[in-house]
Amino acid sequence: MHAVPPTVLLLDGDYDNALAIATELSEDLEATVVGVGTSPHSRLLRSTYCDAGRVLPPPDDPDYPTALLETIERDRPDVVLPVGYDSMAAVQTIRESIPGDVALCLPSRDAFRAAADKEETLRRGQRLGLETPMEYSDVVANLEADGRATPDGVLPFPLFLKARWENGGVTTAPVDDPGEFWKTYDRIASVAPDGEVLVQEYVDGSGSTHACGLLCVDGEVALTMTHEELRSVPRHGGSGTHLRLEPDAAVATAARRLLEEVGWHGVALVEFKRRTDGTPVLMEINPKFWASYALASEFGYRFASTLVADRLDLGHELPVGSPEPRGEMVFPLRELQFAATNRDRETLRESLSTLLSPGASWDLEPTDLGAWLTPPASLLEQLPGTSVPRSSAEQAEKRLPNPTRSRR
Repeated sequence: MHAVPPTVLLLDGDYDNALAIATELSEDLEATVVGVGTSPHSRLLRSTYCDAGRVLPPPDDPDYPTALLETIERDRPDVVLPVGYDSMAAVQTIRESIPGDVALCLPSRDAFRAAADKEETLRRGQRLGLETPMEYSDVVANLEADGRATPDGVLPFPLFLKARWENGGVTTAPVDDPGEFWKTYDRIASVAPDGEVLVQEYVDGSGSTHACGLLCVDGEVALTMTHEELRSVPRHGGSGTHLRLEPDAAVATAARRLLEEVGWHGVALVEFKRRTDGTPVLMEINPKFWASYALASEFGYRFASTLVADRLDLGHELPVGSPEPRGEMVFPLRELQFAATNRDRETLRESLSTLLSPGASWDLEPTDLGAWLTPPASLLEQLPGTSVPRSSAEQAEKRLPNPTRSRR
């Protein structure tokens, strides 16, 4: 049993969900949080819930795995906690080199690859009898072989295009106009790993995305929660800006069966759409902490604390937290940022109506505004004097007192 409050090396400090995780770990476990970001201005490194900061190259940089391993060997945290996909993938590449006294909670390489491959995920779901979208990728391959013949009358529009392989970003797009198909296809292919694109039916029954977050430990599901994503950015599917937490037995059962089939270990979000008759249709596995994780944490589904407490045998009753059956949250900064950068398609009134949803909590910590109101690192690095270091030699460190106030 671990005798003292743990030290957690928390990765992906540029992401706002890392703030929710740091808050949770500090509140539940009195953890010392060592945050990793791409700049001294990264949100997590400016948080009162971050006790020390490390600046490394971005997780998709080729130098990142080596720089991260050097940081782990120097700091010797009790546990390393990736938040985003790219850092998860990076830790996979160095896992055998990480000192044995540093705990991890990662899926096997085979399970991680299966979750990252959206085509393989759907195959696994089909074997379990889960409903999956109709696939037209083979039809498109034939059209391309024929000189990119027009898809009008051949493909059933609307369609949904997505990158076959997870890459940590939003690489999806709906298409309802046959004349725009190849242009959209090429746009997705240009940013898709290996250029592979899946072409699927557009499942538009309820208009919402339904999802189940799970924590699997040693082959068993330790914690689950389900939510409905009512609004997101971009609007066709991405990071949620208005979500509702509520029980969903059909989605939870399907998600549990799928992760057991994959042999998952750690945290993941399984996403579904619903047909007009209510049938859940499997879309993909999100093999990481999801962007709207704050909803789960706020309403007592403390996946991060449960994971760390279990890995380090801290003696806490598991799962950590007091889950509430229902709740609702909006993400004001995410919603307003999207509206501001899409003024030709968005109106401020629409965004304000989302933010003023009755009874919904806001994903904003008033005791930690210095971190929450920090602009994204991608924006800051464009400003003079805030260049992002690209080597492990360019490190930043800060120390702050542990927090005393709660998000709730």
